Amino acid sequence: MSAGQAAKITVAVLAVIALAFALWYAQTAILLLFAGILLAIVLYGASHDLSELTGLPRLLMLAIVSIAVALGLALAAWTAGPTLANQIALLAESVAAGVTTLTTELSSFVKHTAFLKSIDLAQLLGNFMSQWGIATGATSVAISLFGLFSAGLIVVFFGVYLAADPHTYVNLLARLAPPEKRGRVVELLYETGELLRRWLIGQSITMSVIGGFTFVGLLILGVPIAFVLAMFAGLACFLPYLGPIIGAIPILLVAGGESFHMALWALGLYVCVQFLESYLLTPLIQARAVSMPPAAVILNQLVFGAVFGLVGLALATPLAAAATVPLREVFGIGENGNTKKT
Repeated sequence: MSAGQAAKITVAVLAVIALAFALWYAQTAILLLFAGILLAIVLYGASHDLSELTGLPRLLMLAIVSIAVALGLALAAWTAGPTLANQIALLAESVAAGVTTLTTELSSFVKHTAFLKSIDLAQLLGNFMSQWGIATGATSVAISLFGLFSAGLIVVFFGVYLAADPHTYVNLLARLAPPEKRGRVVELLYETGELLRRWLIGQSITMSVIGGFTFVGLLILGVPIAFVLAMFAGLACFLPYLGPIIGAIPILLVAGGESFHMALWALGLYVCVQFLESYLLTPLIQARAVSMPPAAVILNQLVFGAVFGLVGLALATPLAAAATVPLREVFGIGENGNTKKT
């Protein structure tokens, strides 16, 4: 190996290391920008469809859609905000009551089970609640809310600006590639955007159906604060596979605050709803949107959650979906999983 080749390899390795450090320190900004891209895809798709339907300019439709969404959120906060805030406060109390009730019921069961007598159930549940950050102090909650509000503003402004003129940003990004590859890079970027659009539509339908069925079922069972619990269950379904487990925790704890039998009924309801999601909604909706192996999705969620926290966990699946397009191009694999013919 010549001295020139060794110098080039050294520079390349150092460049990769520097890029890795830069990505690590800018991880929050990168995740927020990706969230803005998802918002831009939603706004662009809605404004484009309305523009074709009405014949009006797309930018005008984008402004109408953005204003309508903002007014809708403001109206919802004005009318349902106080009730929702009260229900969220009741949720914290119900979770605490549920932990107490379930601990008592399970402790009684443990006393009659020989191999469980050595387990300190109260300490076990306490450690579990602590690990998930439940019942934190008011100061940390306030800081988290302020950070969430600031991040939301960044996502909103970036998403609106990107939706206003996505082609300019796509062409700017394509200029990073060699001239002979720029056309293909543009195609891959648009293909990635279309895949994310299909995934978001499918996920939105799934979340709405799961939230609706859960709300009706909890009302029938008489579980308190059914709306908040159903809303959380629907939002949790944004995370495939792991989301349903996370969404079941508050439902079981709140129902357990009423009685152990109601917790069992709530568990049965949630199992039925998730059966509907796994064997009907996902095959009919998500399989047509984007196909990813379940094990790969779960592994991706665990890794992103451990490295990047809650935001990484929430964006792990769309990031994995977006990565499938360039990876198929690199390895020459078609969308159906077969190797492309050259």
